[in-house]
Amino acid sequence: MKQSFSTSSFAVNVSKRLSMGVISCLLASQVATAQTESKPSIVSSVTESGITTTTYSNGKIVKSVADGYHLDTAFYKNSNVVLSTKQKQYWKITDRIGIATPFCKEGEDITMFLKPGAYNYLTVNHFWGKVGFGILGGYQNFGVSDDYKGPQGLIARNAATRGIPTSALNYDKIGSYEDFLLMIGPAVSLPLGTKFSLDIDAKGGLMNTSAPRFGATMPANLGVDQIIFRLTPSASKNQLGGVLSVDLLYNLSKNWSLGLNAVGFVTKTPFTTIGQDAAPGNILLTKEDVRTHGGCNFGLALAHTFGACSAQTVYELLPPPPAPVVCAVPTLESESGRMYDYGSTEKPTFRWKSTSGTPENEEYIFKLYKADGSGIPVYQQTTKSTTLNLPNNVSLVNGDECSFYYYTIQSSVQGKCLSEANAASFGYKAKPAPIAPVAKTEDQYIFKIFGGSTATKYFGTGKPVRKPRKIAKAAAPATVTAAPAKKLIPRRKKASAGTATGVKKYSTVVNYENVATNPNIKWPEDLPLPKSPAVYEYEVQRLSAGDCKPTGQVAKYKFYIDPKKPNDIRIIPDSPKRK
Repeated sequence: MKQSFSTSSFAVNVSKRLSMGVISCLLASQVATAQTESKPSIVSSVTESGITTTTYSNGKIVKSVADGYHLDTAFYKNSNVVLSTKQKQYWKITDRIGIATPFCKEGEDITMFLKPGAYNYLTVNHFWGKVGFGILGGYQNFGVSDDYKGPQGLIARNAATRGIPTSALNYDKIGSYEDFLLMIGPAVSLPLGTKFSLDIDAKGGLMNTSAPRFGATMPANLGVDQIIFRLTPSASKNQLGGVLSVDLLYNLSKNWSLGLNAVGFVTKTPFTTIGQDAAPGNILLTKEDVRTHGGCNFGLALAHTFGACSAQTVYELLPPPPAPVVCAVPTLESESGRMYDYGSTEKPTFRWKSTSGTPENEEYIFKLYKADGSGIPVYQQTTKSTTLNLPNNVSLVNGDECSFYYYTIQSSVQGKCLSEANAASFGYKAKPAPIAPVAKTEDQYIFKIFGGSTATKYFGTGKPVRKPRKIAKAAAPATVTAAPAKKLIPRRKKASAGTATGVKKYSTVVNYENVATNPNIKWPEDLPLPKSPAVYEYEVQRLSAGDCKPTGQVAKYKFYIDPKKPNDIRIIPDSPKRK
């Protein structure tokens, strides 16, 4: 039996279906814009200098400020005003057209051998600011590649099963793959500067899918063609699907934009096959099957905005609130900042005074805090009295360290208001620190050894001085500084009792200088002894304890030393003055 298929022009079918899709999209957009909102009736509406004042039947007054105008600041600074900004609203219709590219889910049969085709989507969205919602209607089709005649197709496999050579087959390709779309979903429009914008459109809904029509027959007896394989659309064409569209648009003018479009779609496609899995014996099998269908489309997008409603700043004048109950701040009368001595068991008495005209309606909230940063009261009480003493069970820390406390007083009237807090503080002193004994400082002296004049003999009348006499440590004046040592000019004198004889030369050169705590003369260990007996001069000055500077001369005298007896130092007494 020979099957016949519609031979209507493909272009005619496409134009009819595209027109139906566009009409459906426009009708759905009108339904989407229908809004019903019940509002109070308008009593009056006056527009002046771009400011529209509307009074409603419920008593609300609304001032709408158009772009380029501003409301007098005295209105909302001296009134109970709620300020709000209505977002810009507009409609956008976008037409997308380009090349549609199909793909086949991995692992499924290559049953349709689809190749790229064309698509045309039309969307209408209503935007509130950057976010919108709308409807999509569209059409797309895909051609059938001649590979369906090849060895991978079911035609060749069925013919081989029946033992029929492919050269004896008659191939026919009647219709291509077609999709009709009707979906709804959200959209986002993001401005990219002043000239570009990025639109992202996600839609979901119904897709009417029609599988392609192709197959192969072979001549049979009595002029009837025998079907080897036939693929046709299924009766169940309506399937769920989804579309994601991204547009990069360039603003040609205020309302028109042109740019690039990329679309991804996915759905399921049911189809019917005749002759598939045919067994020997010329038994034809009819089978219903479903495959995943999707693809990526690339093309151009043309967008037009209309029905724009500019953003407005709205000031709503509300009725004044009822007069609040005022709570007056009490005045503290107890001493603030008082410090109790260490070990004191005394506790402060807290006193305050009401500043309200009706103190009989007030009650006071007292809170005591330890100044440790915790902010948690250690004691609190609500009272109508203006004096409070801490109970015995409230212990205050009075330890070795300082302890500080502060307290607050607030007034309240019948629980309807709470005044600001008035605060004061007190504390306990720390344990006195013991006074450490002042360490006794040891006096220091700077001594110098001058001279080194040779002497042949010492004719002292007294006994040899084994140990130098001890010099009394006289306190030097605090404000008197040591005078510089005078240069000694030796003079030749006759040898007399208690002096050295044979002094050949007297020198004022400083041979040695050091600091010591003992001002008594002693030959330094690190100073070489003279080669022969000699006379030296010894000078001692006290050093200041603060800056170690000389404060005054303590002693100055000459002494005789014999290198053979270094420990037998003899002091040469001064010559008595002549009367």
